[in-house]
Amino acid sequence: MNALSLFSNNTHTDIFDRLFGFDDIWTRPLVKEIKDYHNPVVKDLEDRYEISLIAPGLEKKDFNITLEGNRITISYDASDNKESYAYATKYSKSYTTPPDCDIENISALYKNGVMVVSLPKAESAKPRAIKVK
Repeated sequence: MNALSLFSNNTHTDIFDRLFGFDDIWTRPLVKEIKDYHNPVVKDLEDRYEISLIAPGLEKKDFNITLEGNRITISYDASDNKESYAYATKYSKSYTTPPDCDIENISALYKNGVMVVSLPKAESAKPRAIKVK
């Protein structure tokens, strides 16, 4: 999806590092990394954008969803929860909202271990039929 993009604040890399794959040489661990299972599913539906995040064993109170300008951040902190089945105790990811997003009506639902954030499209951005005269 091109409209809803992941926000990256990684500004310390230059073009040389990105071309040759050295973008995280200073932060790369010396031991093999554990796979990050937090691959949110981002969908561009007809009437809304949807971000789905699998986070089993958490509660609604663990999540924090903030909107700053055109940046939405989804995070959670489950470090107090001893019986959490989540993949990590802390998580945070930010997205830049598309210009056709109705930011006043963003909603979130956590059910059955899945957090779904819905970003509705503005009425002017929704597809509609044009009547021929």
